[in-house]
This record gives sequence, structure tokens and C-alpha cells, in this order.
Amino acid sequence: MQIIKRLFFFTILLSSDLLAGELIVKIKNIDEKIGLIHLALYDDPKTFPKNDGKRIGLVSNTTEVAKNGFTINNLEESYYAIAIYHDKNSNNDFDTFLSIPKEKYGFSNDAPVFFGPPKFEEAAFFLKKNENKVIEIILR
Repeated sequence: MQIIKRLFFFTILLSSDLLAGELIVKIKNIDEKIGLIHLALYDDPKTFPKNDGKRIGLVSNTTEVAKNGFTINNLEESYYAIAIYHDKNSNNDFDTFLSIPKEKYGFSNDAPVFFGPPKFEEAAFFLKKNENKVIEIILR
């Protein structure tokens, strides 16, 4: 009986991973292969695109991101939005001058930017259970 309980628990544990979504994020136009790429994944419109509101934050070498992109596994079925920026000087800050970006940035859905970041709804996409979705983002 103990073996059956363990097998049941193990099966449930494995099946939960199988129902999780996978997201692959590709950056289309990285001009210079220097510095870092910062990616933030959001699932709450109230916190998008605040730094402390992200669900997942990733940072990777620009050369690696240009080659492979980002892969995020085990995501629940939900609406998500992505914000990225190219941190050329690797100072872990999104550099601006008089509120004008000095570093390139982008959002999922190529969401428009007018005097501030887009709304969550403009950048949002839906990830289903067991879906492998590829998102391409253009830096501007």
C-alpha cells in the first residue's frame, strides 16, 4: 500500500510539470553584443512594469541572449507581459537622461510607448497550460 501511495504522489508531481507552460523570448535586433539583457515577466496589471512588481526577473549576457534568447519554464496558465532592456554598461540600471531612455528597451506585443510605458493590456499575452510559446521582442 505504501508503494501505491508513493507512486500516486510521484505521478501527481510529474503531471503538474507537464501541464506547465514554457515561454521562449527572442530579442530580434541586438545591435551591439555588449553588456546585459534584463527581462521582467509580469502577471499583474497593477504592478506592470514596476521593478518590484515582476513575477520573474532574469539577467543574462547579451551575446548569450542574442544566440539563445530566454527560456522560462513551469508557468501557470495566465496572462503575462514582458519588459526588457539592454543594459549596455552593465550597471543594472535602466539609464535615462531627463526621463528619456539612453538604453534600448522593448515590450511583448511590441506594445506602443507614448510618454511612458504601455499598459499591461497592450503588452499582455495568454499562455495556456502545456503550451510552448515563442515571443519576439524588438528593441527600440
